[in-house]
Amino acid sequence: MDGADSEDTVPTLLGEFARPVGVVMIVAGVVHLLLPQVLLRTAKIGYDVVLDIQFTPRDGAIRRVRSVGVGMVATGAHLFYHGRLVPE
Repeated sequence: MDGADSEDTVPTLLGEFARPVGVVMIVAGVVHLLLPQVLLRTAKIGYDVVLDIQFTPRDGAIRRVRSVGVGMVATGAHLFYHGRLVPE
């Protein structure tokens, strides 16, 4: 068995789940891009009900939620396309 064969059997961090995780990240990222107000409202309700604290989004919160969405879509697209964290 040479080095190339054993390299193929080394499990990756996400393994066979990289592409499904990529799809989930793309969908979640699109939700962040299209519905930031809904996510912030949901967070506000969740914080109040679960943690019993008041959550008040500050100026720029919508922009930051959308920025997270861009990162999620980019990461998800990478995982979906390459099927692993580090491309070959």
